Amino acid sequence: MSSTKLARGITLYIAFASFRVANVALIQSQFDPDEYWQNLEPAYCYVYGNGQQDSLSCQGLTWEWRRRPNTPTPFLIFNDVPSLVEAVRQAMEQGPVRSFASILPTMIFYHIIQYLQWDSSWMISRGPLVLNAILVAATTDWTVWYISQQWITMTAPTITSTTTKTKMGISTNSKLLGSRSISWINFCVYCSLTSWFNAYALVRTYSNSLETMLVAVSVALVSQDLLLESRPMGWESVANACIAFFLGGVCSAIRFTCLTIYVPLGVILSLKLPTKTATVSYLMGICAIFGALGFLSTVSLDRIMYGFWAFPVLGNIHFNVLQGYGSLYGTHPFYWYLVAGIPALTGMLLPVLCYDLILVKSWDYGRRNLWIIIGSCVIAHSGSAHKEFRFLLPVLPLFCLVAGTRLQDVASKWRRQWFLVSLLTVGAALNFMVVLKLGLIHQRGSIDVNRMILNEVVAPDQTSRLVATSPDHQRIHNIHYLMGCHSTPLMSHLHAPPIQFETWYLDCGPTCRADPNVDCESESFSKNPTAFLQQAYYRCSGEKDEQACAAAAAAAAADTDSLEGSTAVRAVPDFIVCDTGNLAEIRNILESPIMNMEEIGRFFQGIHSIQVGSPIVEGTEDDLNSKKEWSEMQFFYGFVRLRLEEIVLFRRVMI
Repeated sequence: MSSTKLARGITLYIAFASFRVANVALIQSQFDPDEYWQNLEPAYCYVYGNGQQDSLSCQGLTWEWRRRPNTPTPFLIFNDVPSLVEAVRQAMEQGPVRSFASILPTMIFYHIIQYLQWDSSWMISRGPLVLNAILVAATTDWTVWYISQQWITMTAPTITSTTTKTKMGISTNSKLLGSRSISWINFCVYCSLTSWFNAYALVRTYSNSLETMLVAVSVALVSQDLLLESRPMGWESVANACIAFFLGGVCSAIRFTCLTIYVPLGVILSLKLPTKTATVSYLMGICAIFGALGFLSTVSLDRIMYGFWAFPVLGNIHFNVLQGYGSLYGTHPFYWYLVAGIPALTGMLLPVLCYDLILVKSWDYGRRNLWIIIGSCVIAHSGSAHKEFRFLLPVLPLFCLVAGTRLQDVASKWRRQWFLVSLLTVGAALNFMVVLKLGLIHQRGSIDVNRMILNEVVAPDQTSRLVATSPDHQRIHNIHYLMGCHSTPLMSHLHAPPIQFETWYLDCGPTCRADPNVDCESESFSKNPTAFLQQAYYRCSGEKDEQACAAAAAAAAADTDSLEGSTAVRAVPDFIVCDTGNLAEIRNILESPIMNMEEIGRFFQGIHSIQVGSPIVEGTEDDLNSKKEWSEMQFFYGFVRLRLEEIVLFRRVMI
């Protein structure tokens, strides 16, 4: 690569990184709990937990990280086949299901800012998003640019040796391809940068985001062989493929569903070789061996971090595939990705992709291969009962490549260029509005409530590293989250040393979810919030009325400030977080003299319902909903009413 092209590539990467860092400012909400509970929370626990045992007691560590085999294997030595089989069985049934490879960047970041004493609350909670924007999102955008550059360079007709350098660094025939190459590349980059789902999800700290970047880099490494059928595979191709499939092994350890992309990728590349022997050698000697090396590198990392030989991918396969417990967290029909997942993921690109499918007979070699990889990933994920939009995030860059190149072909036939520019501007504006709504408004309360708790307990004049100095701030603050489990981030958003927090959130782990005879704490609370609180704080059965429960608790508790009498299960906390769905049923208990809580804040979470026109009839479901403590917004003299879902914060009144 020439120095000019290298400089141009670095310049573009800096531009993409700047764009994605600005993108982070638009993400002030929670999309899915995993972005915190499977990244920031475990990273925080292991960095600030002061060792393996202390980390296990960290409140932000979920069951995926806590599972331990009955007899952990400190050394990878198996004397016989039965011992090996037993080790595999324990790894599948009892071992952890998450690899440290997925949180390694966040852990390194936390260690660095801890060493430099830059670990403010903002750096702990928002810093990983900035890091992800630079290392993951910007890299993905850059690979889209790079692959599109390779594609147009290889498929361009060559009539004369006269070349010119375009703005994007491509040397092509100036007469035939000067504008076409720039437009092709620009359309692909446009699709990536204006994608609402990239802006909303790619900068978040999901393992899916890291998976997307690894897939995009791998495809970029082998792009010349993947997109051009006539290109011979030389030593440079082999070296690039080795790196690509090494990254594939790392990706598969993070999420084993990466195999749905890397297996067809390896098969496509191997079939370019002239003989069956060469094809098999490529599959076994490059794809399999270097994939295994990448996988073993993550196994070594997990051995260091867990303290024993752990194979999280085996636990993940056992939990999600063999037991099918992924369905405990929601199910969709097999066709869901086709009718909902892909349309939502691609957004404005969907019509272009549909048009490209119609023109299947005109596909070139590279376009066909991209669709094979996309189809393999979608079909494999459709077989799982549990489906989420973000599971298809790794193929979104491929969608951008397919749509961008097809969009350029369509645009080149339009004579009214002003109309095309207007259409693209409107598309970008609509995507931007979606990101504004989802990133700044929808489910923002999950983040804002913890910020207010920090503001309540941290001295207001502390602006850099949040260190409280007054004696009252040295105490431990207790927070109870009486809402769906993992509805908010936890310790990563409550960082304010030396202040400490003790938290309790309602359990909803797979053990209770899978047992039809057992209710999880979150389910018990949802069914009967009043009885749950009486049992949790008073140890009263639902048969007693509220006054009897309160009297029993008051009589048994010598110190009403702590409620640690013989009948109290949990002490009344400093803060309670709940939502408006159950607020009307528990407010009297929270504000009773025993608990002595007061509401200090409400935070918008979403729109519960919209009612137009008809009045509320007594006794109907609308009437019951109206008696709940929804906040309402009315328009057109009450003709249109919006009921808002909010997260509500209570603070204990100290007497």
